[in-house]
Amino acid sequence: MKDVRAASIRAQFLALAILLIVLVSLLAALTEPFIRGRHDRGVEIGLMAGRMERIIDNYSSATTPAQEDAVMALAVKLGVSVSAVPAGEVADLHARGMPVAQPASALTTTRSLLQEGFGDAIRHVFEPHSARRALAVPIDDRRALVFDMPVFPSSVWFYPAVISGVLKIVIPLVALAYVSSWLIIRPLARFAVAAERTSADDRLEQPFATEGAAELRSLAASLNVMRNRILEMAEARTRMLSSISHDLRTPLTRLKMRVESGEPSDLQGKMLNDVTALESMINETLAFLTDVQHDSPLRKVDLSSLLQTIATDFSEASADVRFSGPRRLKYVCKPEALTRAVSNLVGNAARFAAHIEIELEDAGEKGIVIRIVDDGPGLSEDLKGKVMEPFFKADEARSSGTGFGLGLSIADELIRKGHGGTLKLLDRTPHGLVAEISLPAVHDMHTHPSVPG
Repeated sequence: MKDVRAASIRAQFLALAILLIVLVSLLAALTEPFIRGRHDRGVEIGLMAGRMERIIDNYSSATTPAQEDAVMALAVKLGVSVSAVPAGEVADLHARGMPVAQPASALTTTRSLLQEGFGDAIRHVFEPHSARRALAVPIDDRRALVFDMPVFPSSVWFYPAVISGVLKIVIPLVALAYVSSWLIIRPLARFAVAAERTSADDRLEQPFATEGAAELRSLAASLNVMRNRILEMAEARTRMLSSISHDLRTPLTRLKMRVESGEPSDLQGKMLNDVTALESMINETLAFLTDVQHDSPLRKVDLSSLLQTIATDFSEASADVRFSGPRRLKYVCKPEALTRAVSNLVGNAARFAAHIEIELEDAGEKGIVIRIVDDGPGLSEDLKGKVMEPFFKADEARSSGTGFGLGLSIADELIRKGHGGTLKLLDRTPHGLVAEISLPAVHDMHTHPSVPG
């Protein structure tokens, strides 16, 4: 079976087709002796024609009423429905649509009448008494016989044919479809799962397993090579940007020292402000290129204590930050990454608001909700999505021309990729902004490492 799964898709389809032929042939050979199929109706037709021929011959030879009655009794014994009529009525019966056959051709006519089409046969299954079929046979110039043509019950051909079709066609096709899906569709489904897992965890070395059909193995190998090249390009770009940002610090520090050593003036203050802004941008860039890798392990922590510590740290730095929520709330997360994300959001709010509150809510099966609520000027709807972009600048953003830097971008990356959560910016009444972090329940996260208690 492993060799079949490793074969090409064309070879698999060929093998499955051969398997289907063998399975149908085997089922037909085993079940046909026990099932009365359509060919049994031909046997019944032959028997009926033979009995009618015998009755016609005996009735033609009868010369007395007693002999004719004996023939009628024989017909009843043979299960043939027949009645004697005067020969003069044959023409009238024929005019009303009843077929007429001479004794010599009665056998052939009977067979043609009983060999009904498929539509008639289906109609007789559901309407067994829908119409009377009969055949008039003139015996001589004064006698004639009218035979009622039988309608074979569905047990003779219809139900056996259905059972035979199910055993020989439906079951093998269902089995073939199941095996096909197992051999071909399941590897494709694993590809989709691997692709989704790759986007959530870039640390996987070989996310696309090289197994299954030859074409799928080739595709998996190509995707792994492409992914590795993309990761190498991204890592090279990150190293380059980190190196550039790091190297800029040295001349920037010298420039700052030279400005500070000069005579105090308005120009010196403006230059120091520009140098400080450049230094802040470099620091944020380095933080974005390093901290967003979110490789820290998952641990069970007390979220209430973690958020209270963040609020205390900002309060000691002269910011009005308070925490509200349950006294204790255990949660499995990446505490360093989550601390960085919440701190960035609180730090951003502190630039524009006088009062900030960190709210923690346990939403049960829906997960955890953390809200950073401030009383600042807020954001317009069209800016809420743009401020997540690195170094977004807008004069109207929070009534400041300094923009938002990388703080929100880093927070969004750490929450979305590091924890599988979401970050939304909402309006606060009457004014202000609410940064809402939604974290999934522990069992919904995309990784399930062993967590110390």
